[in-house]
Amino acid sequence: MTYRLGKGMFVGALKQKWAKRACLGTAVLLSGYIYDKEVQASSIWRTARTFSDVGIICLDYKINFRSEKGIDYLDKIHQRAARRLLRCCRENGGLFIKFGQSIAVQSSLLPPPFRKELSVLYDNAPSVSVDKIAPVIEQSFGGKRMDDLFDEFSTEAVASASVAQVHVARLKSDPSAKVAVKVQKPEIKLQIDWDLFTFRTCARIIQYAFGIPIMWSVQEVEQRLREELDFEREANNSELAQRDLDTLADGWLKRAVYIPKVHWEATCKQVLTTEWIDGTSLVDPGRLLEEKWSGRDIMERMVSVFAFQIFVSGNVHGDPHPGNILIRQHPQNKSRREPQLVLLDHGLYVRETQQFRKQYAEFWRAAVMGDKKTMKEIARKWGMPDAGMFSAMVSLKPPQFGGRKHDKHKEQAGVQDQADGSSGSSLGSYDRQMEIKKRAISALRDSSNLPPELVFVVRNTNIVRANNQSLGIPVNRIKILGQYAAYGLRRMLVEEAWSSERKYSHGGGVVPRRDSLISRVAGVVAGEWSYVTFRVALWAAGVGMALYGLWGRVLSAVTGRPFNRDMDSVMDDAMRHALEKRLGYRIDTSLFNA
Repeated sequence: MTYRLGKGMFVGALKQKWAKRACLGTAVLLSGYIYDKEVQASSIWRTARTFSDVGIICLDYKINFRSEKGIDYLDKIHQRAARRLLRCCRENGGLFIKFGQSIAVQSSLLPPPFRKELSVLYDNAPSVSVDKIAPVIEQSFGGKRMDDLFDEFSTEAVASASVAQVHVARLKSDPSAKVAVKVQKPEIKLQIDWDLFTFRTCARIIQYAFGIPIMWSVQEVEQRLREELDFEREANNSELAQRDLDTLADGWLKRAVYIPKVHWEATCKQVLTTEWIDGTSLVDPGRLLEEKWSGRDIMERMVSVFAFQIFVSGNVHGDPHPGNILIRQHPQNKSRREPQLVLLDHGLYVRETQQFRKQYAEFWRAAVMGDKKTMKEIARKWGMPDAGMFSAMVSLKPPQFGGRKHDKHKEQAGVQDQADGSSGSSLGSYDRQMEIKKRAISALRDSSNLPPELVFVVRNTNIVRANNQSLGIPVNRIKILGQYAAYGLRRMLVEEAWSSERKYSHGGGVVPRRDSLISRVAGVVAGEWSYVTFRVALWAAGVGMALYGLWGRVLSAVTGRPFNRDMDSVMDDAMRHALEKRLGYRIDTSLFNA
């Protein structure tokens, strides 16, 4: 009896002890959750969720991505990974929306599910109430109340993105004019350090797990994201962009593009106030057509201004997606329809070095003129020994994969098997995807020489390409880019030749050195010759495309089959065939719009 009583007391005490521990653990977890949610804006929970999802994705590929699996099974792995990544970005919000957008934009060589799933991240993000952003404004201006700054302030945001939202208002200093007030969401400041730590750690995990050298880009991405969250920097970027147009552009381009003026009295690091511009967003191409705007006029201005930035001014808008472009009637033209582009959101800009701008223009010249030697030399200088892959990156030509003659029938059989849906193509599909991975690793291995500007310049040109596609490809984008590349290269060569510290050498071109007037004149002649030959090559390419189009229309009239071929469509098909041949899965050409 005594034994049973002692045993019962011991068990009861043990249960009581574990119950206390459970209560204490629950209290600690609950306190940690409340602290994380209320003080850290759920940063810790978001970090844990990201590590979990990335870990699961890595394990899924490591365990299940095998050559013996069928092609349908491999596609399901890509689908699972893309959906999990999308869910992670959506639930985390904030900077993770930008991370997901970056993956979607650079998904040209990723399986289609990644582009398809992550593209929805470009939709408007949820906004927060005025009550939550009011403290951001008031703290940013030394405790001033919103009523001290604004005569009116909209209760609802007119636009909302991943890190900020825009309200329409009227300033106390000038109540007659409407302004756009961009306010950083309150949680971003708390989350940024955690988010960038998570991004850096996940990049390291992926590099370790799959051997893909991506850490070289992390520092540059982190720097750009921090710069994008500094609205004073964005204001300076917008004024610099307007100054470049005023001082470097021709009269037509100056008139074609407008950048809203900054109201500095209501601008700081977390709040940006600019003049309000009424216009139609490029997000809705159908409405632009309803308003009788010419797609050709719009795209001619858009491609021109960004080509001007890339090849002439060197200050490049890094995010020219449709939501950042408005179309309005030119305010100085009352007699006829004349579109004017209004450029918004100047937070993400890249400053090109003179060396990069010159080399990039020379690469375009070499590509247009078929100078493979120069293309390979520039790619080698940038740590990209695979010039074919690099050409595909900048959308100048489709990638040329090593064509081993004995593989030709295997490749044809692989594509046929895929079309038939048979599992016999699984090995070919796996091998092709592994080859792409190996080439990417090889291309990125010597990344120390890769210009940091290149990623953002390619991003710019690819987004502009998508804008051109959305309006039905009304202009020859490649031709306009080539024209500005020719002009920019000519301008740089002539400036170098006339510089007091430049000399023209037959062996090295324009080199840093003092010399006579004759050498400087020779440098100018070299620059002019480069420009003339570049423009002649562009003209010849244009004539070739015109003849090709004429022949296509004649055939269409004879056969009754539709014909609508342009430079971008020809390149899309060439890239699609080359990629499908080697990747082992069908390519949706709309992915090139990224």
